Amino acid sequence: MTIVPVLSFILLFALACALVWLVLTLVGGAVLYCSSFTTDRAAFQPRRLREREARSPLYAHTRDPRVMEPIVAGRERWAALRATGQIEDITSLSRDGLSLAGYYWPSSMEGGGDAPTALLAHGMMDSAAGMCYLAVEYHAMGWNVLVVDHRSHGESEGTKRTMGVREGEDIGAWVSWLLVRDPVASVYLHGISMGAAAVLLYAAGGMPRAVRGLIADSAFASHGEVFERLVALASGNTFVAKSLSFGSSLASFFATGVFFRRMAPRRVMDRISVPILFFHGQNDVLVPIGMVRDLFQYPLKPGSESVVIPGAPHIGPYFYASDLYMQKIRDFYRRTQ
Repeated sequence: MTIVPVLSFILLFALACALVWLVLTLVGGAVLYCSSFTTDRAAFQPRRLREREARSPLYAHTRDPRVMEPIVAGRERWAALRATGQIEDITSLSRDGLSLAGYYWPSSMEGGGDAPTALLAHGMMDSAAGMCYLAVEYHAMGWNVLVVDHRSHGESEGTKRTMGVREGEDIGAWVSWLLVRDPVASVYLHGISMGAAAVLLYAAGGMPRAVRGLIADSAFASHGEVFERLVALASGNTFVAKSLSFGSSLASFFATGVFFRRMAPRRVMDRISVPILFFHGQNDVLVPIGMVRDLFQYPLKPGSESVVIPGAPHIGPYFYASDLYMQKIRDFYRRTQ
């Protein structure tokens, strides 16, 4: 008879622990979500944590002058180019009613009406201006260029990010805009990091025949895995990382309708109907090189290729081997046009 109260106590204690875990997971996950996936991140992220993040090896690319100096210079050049009137400011409307900003730079080559079009999609915490280096390269080859500001970035509306899911839907709106402007356009989608995920996730949902190929630079296979790894390194505890990642995924779903498991191009690679050119840095510690190998192992369309750049960090392949990078793109275009 005395064992019953003991079992009851153990059960109540276990339930109490589970309740405390659930509350801490939900609250901690919500705070972590707001500090990582919304435009209010600074208000939710303590200064000490921001400073620690800035010093982390995972964000070495943000301290690499070989990467950041050309990007910063490109942003200034982008403003100057827009001031000349060469680049047309355009807008599109997302499925959920957000006004999205884009910038169209038509080919200056004679007979430019037959030129292919590159749609450039930037990464997290960047903007169209940060893609100036690629816009200039494509335009110099005689291409039309459309550079977009993702939702909650640059001049586009929105306050929440979904690491490629809703952003991929927005890519669809931009492709539709291009085809209204030029019904016989030949379009290539080029994304960096989160932008690469957006391009891959969009392509998996079906797209017009006008889209001839994808270029994915520093793409992650699963953002949930990247996020959990970041939290584990910051907390030093795998259980805490899994719990907070779960809570953040729930917060993401309540805020945007998107669980972390959907932020995973790996799940949809077999649905993509066009060739893909992957670029990845050998020294990428934020999105380990194993992720691009994971993506490339799926049965991809003929003409696909994976290019690993020695020594390059996250988003660094172009800056560590710009001539090779652009030559690979020209070769990719020749075999997919």
